[in-house]
Amino acid sequence: MTTEPNPPIDPNTPRELEKARSDLKTLRAELQAARAERDTIRGERDDAIKSRDGLKAQFDKQKSEAEAKLAEATAAVAKAQEDAAEAGRAAKAQADAAVIRAEAKAAAIRLGAVAPEDVVKLIDLDTVKIGENGEVEGLDTVMAAAKEARGYLFSEPPKPGTETGTTKAPAPPKPGDPAPFNAAKADAKDVAANAAALGLKWPPT
Repeated sequence: MTTEPNPPIDPNTPRELEKARSDLKTLRAELQAARAERDTIRGERDDAIKSRDGLKAQFDKQKSEAEAKLAEATAAVAKAQEDAAEAGRAAKAQADAAVIRAEAKAAAIRLGAVAPEDVVKLIDLDTVKIGENGEVEGLDTVMAAAKEARGYLFSEPPKPGTETGTTKAPAPPKPGDPAPFNAAKADAKDVAANAAALGLKWPPT
């Protein structure tokens, strides 16, 4: 058996190998750079996601706080309105009560109450109301019941002179009588003359 001699070496082969090694190094460097760029891009993407999530969380927090403040402000306005309405109702009720007490006192006087204030304190005015027309309603019934139940607090109210016949009209002035002296309109001379007519000294000493 015979062996063939070694084939001759191509002189370009070492150069090609060296070039291949150089190209491989270049490819490895480019691959490493590409990986580094990929990692950078991934890092930037992750940072962007974190920033987005952080902004979203911040926005959600601010939104939640704003909604809470709005709800608080709305509740405060509603409470203020209710307090104002309640204050208005209380003031009206107090004013109505004062009017009713005053009307009750006047009614007690008309009915001949000995002490009208005591009558007003003793009677129950809860059923007496101020109507929509502003008139006091139900007071006559309450006063009539009070007079019947507590007659000792009342006396017969004085009758006007037109009913008793005791009304006296002032006598008409006689012709030639001087006009009544009016001190409010009189001057110093008139005052002195009137004093002299009455036998008084003017000015007094």
